[in-house]
Amino acid sequence: MTLDHAILDALSHSELPLKAAEIVKLVKPTVGRTATPKAVAAALETLSASGALNCIVAGTRSKPQPLFTSHTSESAAAAYLKLWVHAASKEQQAAKLKAKLPVGLQPFFEVALHSLVATGAAFVLSGAKPQVYAHKPQPSELLDATMRRSLHKVLQAVNSVRTLPVSWEELVAWLDAVPSALPLVSVCVPEEANLRSWYDLDRIRSSTVMIPIPQTFARYQAWAAERGGVADSQVLRNLIETLYINGHLLLEPCERPQDLPDHERALLVPMSLGPPGYSWCWIS
Repeated sequence: MTLDHAILDALSHSELPLKAAEIVKLVKPTVGRTATPKAVAAALETLSASGALNCIVAGTRSKPQPLFTSHTSESAAAAYLKLWVHAASKEQQAAKLKAKLPVGLQPFFEVALHSLVATGAAFVLSGAKPQVYAHKPQPSELLDATMRRSLHKVLQAVNSVRTLPVSWEELVAWLDAVPSALPLVSVCVPEEANLRSWYDLDRIRSSTVMIPIPQTFARYQAWAAERGGVADSQVLRNLIETLYINGHLLLEPCERPQDLPDHERALLVPMSLGPPGYSWCWIS
C-alpha cells in the first residue's frame, strides 16, 4: 500500500479531523519507515491540493494548526458537536459549542447542528441563549429549583380546595405526558333541584333544619360518582353562595373556622357579616 492510500484509508475511518502527527502514527504500522513526518506532510499537502482531502484551519492566528479529513467541513463540524454534546453531563450553550470548534469549522456550525437535530442526535431549546441537549429533555427536567418551589406552593394552595388532591408525582407525570397520568375526569355540576333533593334526604334524619355543608358535599360526591364524574368543592360552594345572595337560603356561621380540617374549610361560604357559613337551610 502506498503512503497516499494509507493516509486516505486511515482518515476514512476517522470522523474527526486529525493532525499530521496523529496521521503519522496511524499509517506507520502499514507503510513502515516511509511514513516519516516530512513524507506524510508532503503527501497531505498534495492530497489537499488535489481535493482528495479537506484541510481545516485550527489553532490560533499566530500558531495555525492544519487538520485533515476525508469528510466535508459540515460532517467534521457535526462529528465534533456530537462528541461534545453526548459526552457532557448536562446541556450546553450553543454559542460556547460554536466557539470550541476549530476556526475553519465555525462557519459550518449552524448547518452541522441542524443536521444533528434532524437525525435526533441533538435537541436545541430555543431562548435568549439556546441550549443544546443530547436528547430532547422531559418537560419536568426544565424545572429549576426556584420553579419547583413555586409549583409546590401552587399545589399546596389548589389542593386545599380540590376534591381530589394532586400529588407532586402526578403533576410531573402530567407535565411529561406520561400515558394514563391524571386521567381526564369531568366535574359534575349540580343544579338547585339537586340541592333541594339532597337537603330533603338529610333533613329527614336531622334534628335541626340546618344541614352542614360538608354533609351536602358528601351527597354531591355520591351523585357525581354515579355519573362517572367527580365533585368539586368550589362548584358546590359557588352554588350555595349564589342561592344565599339571591335570598333562597339561610347560612349559619362557623365561629371557629380555623379549627376545621382543610377539606371542610374549603366549603365555607362567605357571609355578608361575620364568620363564613358552615350550615344551611332553605327559606320557606
